[in-house]
Amino acid sequence: MHARSLSWLVRPTRPPWGLGIAVAALLIVVETFLVYPLRAIMTSFSPGMIYIVGVLVVSVVWGRWLGVATALASALAFAIFHVPPFGGLTVPDLQDVAGLAVFLIIAVATSALADLSRLRTVEAEESDLTAEMARLLLHADDLAAVLPAVARRIARSLELPDAAIHLAVVPDDDRHSAFALQAGAVRLGTLLVPVDVPERTAQRLRERVVPSLASLLQAGCERAATLGSLEAGRERLGRLAAEQAALGRVAKLVAYGGRPPEVFDAITTELHGLLGEPTAWLLRYETDGTVSVVSTNQPGLRSDDMRWPLHGTSIPALVRDTGRPVRIDSLQEEAAPIADLARRLGVRSSIGLPIVVEGRLWGMAAVTSTRPDPMPPDTEARVAGFVGLAAAAIADADSRAELAASRARLVAAADQARQRIERNLHDSALQHFLAVAMQLGAAQASLPPDQEQTKAELSRILRSLNTAVDSLREIARGIHPTLLAAGGLPPALKALARRSPVPVDLDLDLDTGPRMPPVVEIAAYHVVSEALTNAARHARASVVNVQVATRDGTLHLSIRDDGVGGADPHRGTGLTALQDRVEALGGNLAITSPAGGGTLLLATIPTAADHRAPE
Repeated sequence: MHARSLSWLVRPTRPPWGLGIAVAALLIVVETFLVYPLRAIMTSFSPGMIYIVGVLVVSVVWGRWLGVATALASALAFAIFHVPPFGGLTVPDLQDVAGLAVFLIIAVATSALADLSRLRTVEAEESDLTAEMARLLLHADDLAAVLPAVARRIARSLELPDAAIHLAVVPDDDRHSAFALQAGAVRLGTLLVPVDVPERTAQRLRERVVPSLASLLQAGCERAATLGSLEAGRERLGRLAAEQAALGRVAKLVAYGGRPPEVFDAITTELHGLLGEPTAWLLRYETDGTVSVVSTNQPGLRSDDMRWPLHGTSIPALVRDTGRPVRIDSLQEEAAPIADLARRLGVRSSIGLPIVVEGRLWGMAAVTSTRPDPMPPDTEARVAGFVGLAAAAIADADSRAELAASRARLVAAADQARQRIERNLHDSALQHFLAVAMQLGAAQASLPPDQEQTKAELSRILRSLNTAVDSLREIARGIHPTLLAAGGLPPALKALARRSPVPVDLDLDLDTGPRMPPVVEIAAYHVVSEALTNAARHARASVVNVQVATRDGTLHLSIRDDGVGGADPHRGTGLTALQDRVEALGGNLAITSPAGGGTLLLATIPTAADHRAPE
């Protein structure tokens, strides 16, 4: 209650002076009449102290000067009505003069103290106003949102009907006065107050409120700018971290030898995750003048949406013609037939970047957006990193494919050379040996009966020659089995099993369709032959289980023996050569041979791959 009363008395804006004079006069009259009853119970000058109350009230509300005037008027009234002789200004008694002087001194001092208290109270209220404005402006995330609250606080503090703050230059009008809010030469905004505010209020606004408000508004703007910069920095760092993580995932897939379709799908998925709404595409330029989709995250595409003819003003055509990134921010700039698909998908803008592999234009990466606004200007830079990874994956796949094709050609060439050697042995050397054997047999038969010793010698020579022929025939069969070329893999494997010194359990589950490529049959034959030879020479096995089957375009071989194990492909060239042969055809060969646990050899060879012989 006391605080509210003091706040009402000590207001920042003084009431009108005329009202102050009237209040002072009324208080003097009331106090003059109150002195009469007090004189009966108090000494002569003691009742006059009641005038101090009026001086105090007037000084607190209207200030020191009206308080001093009230003190003088109060002393005059006391002298006229209560100091003998009554009704005049004559004070014959020196004691009365001293009393009046003491009263004036006390009244003036009281007026000064009251005025000082008023000023201190006003300064405290202005400090509260400044603190409240600082709290609102310096802790706001959205500066414009708190300006109405700041304006209301100013209006309440200055007892204004209303006030408004704008972050723009607003001129005066017939209802409002405009106070510029600026820091130095920079205009920050405008404070609007009613046009009829008292001059003292306007002066206070100019001298105290507006400078504080401008400083706080500048600090608030700087804080908002700093927070915005920090937030933008955090967003950029977060986006950069997300991009690096996505690039790292794709780069890891490329480094581990991922197939191009896997890499392409990973790129479109990562791009869509980074860019948000835009759809990612990877396109390849075909030799027939069309462009085909190799990967996209756009669902619901028909088969005829996956390949388009190139048009002069389409994104793929412009990228092909210029070899540089191309941006189209309006669908109307694209021409049919790609525009038909774009309109059906709701595409509004698109960006394309060329994919260059070892100096040749392979295709392009594109992102499309259905939003009406163009895509951000840094979109090309964000896509470029993935374009480089796509080019690396394609180049790596091409290199591996060329290496595999080269190895396959070498294997095929070696098989052809072995076949020629086998054919030459069979058609030349063996036939010559057989002719010699026949001649020796004829010579032996033509000898007379008395040449028994010579016949015996010829018989020994003939047996040695037949043994040499059989050995040469085995060598020729090992170089390139004639039965494999004539009858295919099943009869050749059966012949191997019959000739093996170790019993063989052979299980064949081969397709009955067309024969496998010769290079595949030869590789499978040598894998089984080498495994059986090792089982007989080194493993001391009692049985060998051989399983051969074709599934899903792949030939599967499994050879297991129950021997001593311990086979190491690094200690000999036979298993290493088999492994090289199988891998050259795109297959895989694995050997498991623990000591005392037998040996298991597993091989897979693609049968649908291009294993053409060199021309």
